[in-house]
Amino acid sequence: MNNLIRISVITIKDQMRQKSFYLLLAMAVVFILLIRGCYQGNYSVNGRQVESVSVAWHVSLLVFHFIAASMLLMASMLSMGMFSRDRDDGAMVIFLSRSVDRWQYVLGRIAGIWIFTTTIMFILHLAIFLIVLANTGGMITGYLTASLLCSFNLLFAIVLTCFLSLFLPNVMAAIFTLGIIGISFLSDGAYQAMQSELIRQMISGENHASFWRILFPKVYMFQHYASTLITNNAFDCMSPTYVWGNIVFYSGALFAALLWCFYRSEI
Repeated sequence: MNNLIRISVITIKDQMRQKSFYLLLAMAVVFILLIRGCYQGNYSVNGRQVESVSVAWHVSLLVFHFIAASMLLMASMLSMGMFSRDRDDGAMVIFLSRSVDRWQYVLGRIAGIWIFTTTIMFILHLAIFLIVLANTGGMITGYLTASLLCSFNLLFAIVLTCFLSLFLPNVMAAIFTLGIIGISFLSDGAYQAMQSELIRQMISGENHASFWRILFPKVYMFQHYASTLITNNAFDCMSPTYVWGNIVFYSGALFAALLWCFYRSEI
């Protein structure tokens, strides 16, 4: 356990020394400052004044999805060069030459990036939560809990990128990960839209999910499920248990495959 904690802490410190981290952090700060203006204006629809709390709620929901999706990109970028960088600068040899097993090294590295990205995402969502509270006096219930739920999507992206980086160049591993996540957003997002009664009438027919879509990683559906804690709407797209099980299964299976391949590789 001490080895895992130590490697995780070292991983977090390594990520904080990356120039890309400060660039992404600066972009996030600018984004938060720009979004802040949306909560301070007066809005009207069809000549009627709209309550600031209602506007803030809809904007915050949109920003929630944007931040969660952007963090998937960040998680992939931070994960893609982890093993190759450790192999090139000798850090991997230093770790494994001590009383550290390979599974402890892999798990510690992944846990460090997961904790790091989850913390950043939570801070960004917390900033939105506090801005809404300060400008409107309204509290968005479930906002921070939904943020923590989205961390499981980050874990999936990290494990998938680390696994692919064993066989592909770093950039290609990140691109493949983002491609899989993008397909999930497009296919499941389209399927969710098809559940609308208006769209059903427009296409004149029932829409059934294909077999591959059912088995595909439910990254979008999991994020949508987390957002229902904010909207208080029922999650009726599919069983929440299946969505949970889908993400947990893929993350666990990929981690097992990653360990198996890592144990067979020469260092």
